[in-house]
Amino acid sequence: MRKREKFDYYNKFIEMTEYILKSVDILKKTISDFNVNNLDDSINEVHKLENKNDRIVHAIRNNLIKDFLPPIDREDIAAISKRLDNIEDGIDGIMRNLRMLNIIKIKDEVIELIDILMACCGAVNDMFLNLNNFKDAELINEKISQVNKLEEKGDIVYGKLMTLLYGEDKDPISIIKWTKIYTYLEEAIDVCEDVSDCIADIVMKNS
Repeated sequence: MRKREKFDYYNKFIEMTEYILKSVDILKKTISDFNVNNLDDSINEVHKLENKNDRIVHAIRNNLIKDFLPPIDREDIAAISKRLDNIEDGIDGIMRNLRMLNIIKIKDEVIELIDILMACCGAVNDMFLNLNNFKDAELINEKISQVNKLEEKGDIVYGKLMTLLYGEDKDPISIIKWTKIYTYLEEAIDVCEDVSDCIADIVMKNS
């Protein structure tokens, strides 16, 4: 009987983070060169990537049920895949809300928060590129620290943008719209930190 090929969880995590990087790059380009006429195409691109990540999560869960001895704790694998999926869902949600909230004009200052999210996603990707066999725990810990610092910076920028929004924008509908956009971005950054916390626990348990 042919032996079942072993499922590679590490590569699936990397695949998920690469889809996340593509999605956040589309988000940045959409905001930087905003054109309502092109918005639906960008939304569809990100949504396709979100669907691909969903399929990976399902594959991970299905294999966890059958796997006798996964490379790390089942709970950790499940937690990582869920949180990576949450990052992708967050980016997908931001894109869809640009349309649902009928955003016509972009507030330039939102780019600062998007740049922080991009840096977080890049650091998360770097963690997973080095997670297999824990070959470079020092680099992983450096990236964990980077995400933690970026999350703190994100909180500060989020607070600054909200203060600016409520202090200068006199349109209540605009305030509601941008409160949602800023909050979705801040929450996506928070989930990046959740992922890095999971990785920190795994490194500690396996060191």
